Amino acid sequence: MMLELYYAGIILIMLGILIIVIGMILTILRGGGSVEGGGVVLIGPIPIIIGTSSRIIKAMIIMTVIMMICVIAFTILWARTW
Repeated sequence: MMLELYYAGIILIMLGILIIVIGMILTILRGGGSVEGGGVVLIGPIPIIIGTSSRIIKAMIIMTVIMMICVIAFTILWARTW
């Protein structure tokens, strides 16, 4: 079981790096464009959302809600194994 989780983690890391590289290549090929950014800091159950535009802030809110739902679901599933 632990070995499968190890391999799943390695695959997810490699997938993330691949997505970043593809994004960089597409940005270079398209040329131009604007840079927007955002982030989320979770202090306990309270999210602090930072963004450079309202579009990014909305995306960060959606991703935060999805992440919190996943954390709650995984916690419930993990608690059932005990």
